[in-house]
Parts: sequence; C-alpha cells; structure tokens
Amino acid sequence: MRVLPRALLHTPAIANKTECLVTNGTGSFASLSVNGGLSRKFHGLLIHSVIPPMDRMLTWHACVETLENVSLDARQWLDGTTVTGDGGEQYLLHYTSAPIPTWHYEVNGHLLKKELFMELGKETTLIKYSLLRSPKPEVTLELSNFVHFRPAGDHLPRFSEQNLTNWITDSQRQCVSSGQLSLKLGVQVTSNPQATSTQWLTPDVANQTSDLVYPIELEDQGYPQRDCSLKVQTTQVVLSPGDSCYMIGTLHDHWPNGEQAYQQVLAAKQTRFSHNDFANDLAHSALQLVADRKSVNGKTILAGFPWFGDWGRDTMIALPGATLATGQFDLAKSILKTFAHYLNGGMLPNKFPDRSGEPLKYNTIDATLWFFWAIQQYVEYSGDWDFVHLKLYDDLKEVIRHHTIGTRYGIGMDDDGLIQGGDKDTQLTWMDVKFNNFAVTPRFGKAVEINALWYNALCFAQQCKERFEDHQCDYADLIVSVRVSFQSTFWNEASGYCFDYVTPTEKNDDIRCNQIIAVSLPFSPLTPAQQQRVFNVVYQQLYTPVGLRSLSPTHASYEGRYYGPLHERDIAYHQGTVWAWPMGSFIDALMTVTKDKHFAEQLLMGLKQHFYYEAGILGVSEIFDGDAPNTARGCFNQAWSVAELLRVVDKYQLQVPG
Repeated sequence: MRVLPRALLHTPAIANKTECLVTNGTGSFASLSVNGGLSRKFHGLLIHSVIPPMDRMLTWHACVETLENVSLDARQWLDGTTVTGDGGEQYLLHYTSAPIPTWHYEVNGHLLKKELFMELGKETTLIKYSLLRSPKPEVTLELSNFVHFRPAGDHLPRFSEQNLTNWITDSQRQCVSSGQLSLKLGVQVTSNPQATSTQWLTPDVANQTSDLVYPIELEDQGYPQRDCSLKVQTTQVVLSPGDSCYMIGTLHDHWPNGEQAYQQVLAAKQTRFSHNDFANDLAHSALQLVADRKSVNGKTILAGFPWFGDWGRDTMIALPGATLATGQFDLAKSILKTFAHYLNGGMLPNKFPDRSGEPLKYNTIDATLWFFWAIQQYVEYSGDWDFVHLKLYDDLKEVIRHHTIGTRYGIGMDDDGLIQGGDKDTQLTWMDVKFNNFAVTPRFGKAVEINALWYNALCFAQQCKERFEDHQCDYADLIVSVRVSFQSTFWNEASGYCFDYVTPTEKNDDIRCNQIIAVSLPFSPLTPAQQQRVFNVVYQQLYTPVGLRSLSPTHASYEGRYYGPLHERDIAYHQGTVWAWPMGSFIDALMTVTKDKHFAEQLLMGLKQHFYYEAGILGVSEIFDGDAPNTARGCFNQAWSVAELLRVVDKYQLQVPG
C-alpha cells in the first residue's frame, strides 16, 4: 500500500492537483482531489453516463462530513474576492488509492476512515465511513449532500430560483429529481439503524454553496470558472468505535446492500493479473477505462478521464495493454467487433460523438492502420487465428482496397505505393490540433508513421492471406514497393533520421517522436542500421522520464510548457509537449536495437513514480510539460498512456525500480 503523506495533503498547491478516480464500466465515474475537495468542474461523486459511455451528467456533487461539530470540507469558494474554505484537509492523516480511494481523518482523538467506490455496471456510488478509534463511547457524524444536475463539462456560478423550478425533493422516496433524473440519497448503518436522523430540504437558493473555485481549471487552464452546488439532504449518524455506515447515491429504484457491494469491490480489486506488482496495478488502472457502448451492446475503451469518450486511434493503441496483457481475450474481441461495426469507406471513426444524435467523425488516417496492429497483437497473445479469419479478415482486405483506390479527405495510395492524404487545412494524423482554421502541425501529404503503419498492415495482411490460404489476393509485390519507396522518401541520410512528412514541395525534417513507430512495429521498413540511428536521435532529443517530446527542444517552434488559456495550450500540444503513450513504441524500439532489458527498466522509473504519486493516483496522465520537471497536464488517467506502459512492462517482463 502506497500512502500519500500529510505534508502533501496539507499543501493545497499539490493536493488540489492530485486526483482519484473510480469507475463502474458504463462510462460513469466519481472523482475528487486527494484532499477530499473539488478541483475540477468534472469532480463529483456521481457523474452519470446517460447513454453509455457518454452524455455524462453530474448529479451527486459532494458529501460534506462534519465530525463532532468539526467540518472536514476541503472545497474552496469565493467570499467576495477572497478564496476561502473550511480547511477540512488539515485533519487528514493520509490517503491511499489502493485497493480503493481511502482517507483517514483525525479530529480531537477521533479516527475516521472514509472509502469511496462504485457498483460495477450500476449508477451507484457508495462511501463507507468507519469509526476506528474514539475517546468517547459515541460520536456524531453529520453528512450533508450537495447535488447539481448539469452536463459534466458545464458550470454555473450560482443558482437562481428559475434554475431550480423543476427540482423536487421527496423525503418519502429519499430522492431529489430534476426532469427525468432522480437521485436517491440514503444512509445504511451496519450496527444500529435507529441511530440516524435525516432532514430533506426544499430546493432553495438559500441552501447553495455558490462561487465554488476549481484550482486546476483556473490555475492550469486559464478558465476563471466558478460553480455552485445545492444542499438537499443532511443525515446525522451516531457511531461507536468499530461501527461503520454507508452513504449511498443511486439513480436506480432499489438500494444496494452496502456491505455486499463493498465486499464485491474488494474481491475484484484482489484479482491478480500479474506476479509483477507494478504490472498488476497498471492492469487494474487500465481496466477502469473499459466501458459499455450501448449502440452495439459491446465494449469500448474510453480515451481518458475525466472528459474523453472513445476514439478510434486511442482505442486501438490501448487495446493490447488494457485487454491482452490482462488476459481479457473476450473483451478484446468485443472491442474489435465494436469498431469493425463502424468501418465505413475503409476507415474507422476518429471519435464517437460526446452527445447522442451527433454524427460520427472519420477524420483520421492512422486509426484504421492501428486496427491492424491491434489485431496483430491479439493473435500474438491469444493464438486465436480463427476469430481473425471468421470475423475480421474480410474487413482488413476491404480497408486495403479502399486505401489503394482512395477514400475520404484525399486519403489513398500514390503511384509509389505510399499513403498520402489531406492538405494544409486538414488535420488527419494524431497531431491534430486546429483552431480558428489554423493547423498548428500541418502534417499533410505522406507522414512517416502513417506509412510505417501501412507497411506493417500490408505485411500482416500477407501473413493472414498465407495462413488462410486465400488465393484471391496477394500483397507481396506491393510490400516490396512500399519498402523501397519508404526508404527513398523518408530516410534522411545526412541527418541520420526520418523526415517527418513529405509533400510535393517539402521534405520536413522536424525531429518528432512519430519516426520511432517505424522502428517499433512488428514489420519495419527500415534497415537495422537505420533503426539504431533513429533510436539514438529520439533518445537524445525527445526522451524524458515520463514520455517523449513531440518536438525537439532545439526547434525554433518548441514550446516547453502546456499551460494557460486554450489557444496557448493548443499551440503547445504537439510542439514540444511530452506524450506518455509513445513510450511504449520507444521501449519496443529499444528492445529491438539493444535488447537491453536493464536499460528499459531504468527509463521507466519516472513513469512509475508518476503512476503512484502524481496527478491521477494509480493512473498515467495524457501529457506533460516538455521542460523539466515535466509537470503532468491534460487528462489525469489516459487509456493509451497507462495501457502502453502496461504492455511493455508485461511483454518484456520488466522489473522497474522504485
């Protein structure tokens, strides 16, 4: 068990930006800062996925504890122009995320334990309170519950009477409702159910906490956003040392049994996926990002919490680590079938819509090519070629056909066998930021990782063709042509690395992490000597302890910090910002060219430290500053970040120190 110390918890600048996460497998989640407060507009106790895995609504916002008349509230709000709060975090002894988020408070000799979890597959969050020690035979714990029915990404500085016109509290049903949503709130006491008293409040602006301040939004992202929350219910519980109770918020008609739900969650957390403790913890983290996709009654992988939905590229890159390294082969098949269902014009969707009724977006070159890689990994782990033959092989051939004749956005095969696509106004690779019609990294034409993935896809398709004895197609000649063209088009002999992208008028020689993919794939179009040189350049220019920079710091356009207003962050997003997910490809490349397992283990020490102690505890962040100390930014638990780290730790049986 790794414990966060009091010094960290009592330092708002750190604790406000260190977060926990629990999920339920539908896309719903609960998340708080580790001091128990709310630091983002996405923080709350029940963020409900209306149509799994998206359309997320915040319902149960906060449960504020008062122990023997001492407030444990760690939220912050504006009082005039001053940020203030009750300072409840000063009573925290320590926090840990394993096996579930757990806080220990000490107030005048009373030791209270608080544990947060959700029921799997249910829109239900539970908090278990246990009085571990007390100088008195009985103490009073007061639980005040706050709600806010709003989309997860919205905010509102304060309620007006008009905002609350359709809010209704019902003490008999123990619920508060707004429109179609009805949230039940209640306490279960394990020892003496009579030792409780509950008061329900009529929705009234007088019961709100207004002007809530979210430090992450304000300080890191430049959003002067404030929010509010309405107190609707207060319960007082009398506890004796050794007693426990459960505070429950649910959108279902029936109450769960708190103790049974608690034991089920603990049993699930005790599941071992690896003898390697680090890999095992990574596996539990990665599986938190698997969710239902209602549209096909199948499974998907969410790109990251707290705001991303499911993206084609992210899911395919995350799938091997999240499902295959954990031995979840049926889960992998379900996800592959989910995305194969949405193949259109030989392309996987770039992303599913955040709201129901919005169209699918197919603006990506590489998502479909990562689909081949994910299937390669599936057969490598499972040996299940029959599934590929019966369910996916025809789709793979269709993808190649569409790419050879051409599909959306000018994506198609040129006369030299390489894939090209887009123009200066489109963003089709993973470096896809565009704002005010300005493409920050306009990687159109022929991109290095796209064509490395294309070569690998053709080689895998040929492998399938031979295994399945398919005499109707053959890719052997095209494979040779693509390899020759890749060498002549992308290899920069003078500099000893690959051009990043090539257009009819330019060979772009920016040093970016994209080229490492050409070394890492099962089938590489580079010679062993070229692979070594690419690895050396990427290691020297782009490696950091938490991932690879997206651009060399020697470049004139390098941005070392991802910080501030959105337009400033957009400019930095792929212009030096560190990304964790390419570390998987980097370790593959390292093992290809050096086979130095000890070296690989040393290079991952920073990510292990981050996983256990920084940002989203037991998660790996989306991005980091390019400059030291490489502060974590973006989503605090990103699927491809944690999954790629897990994949290489598992694949090479790495014992990462720390």
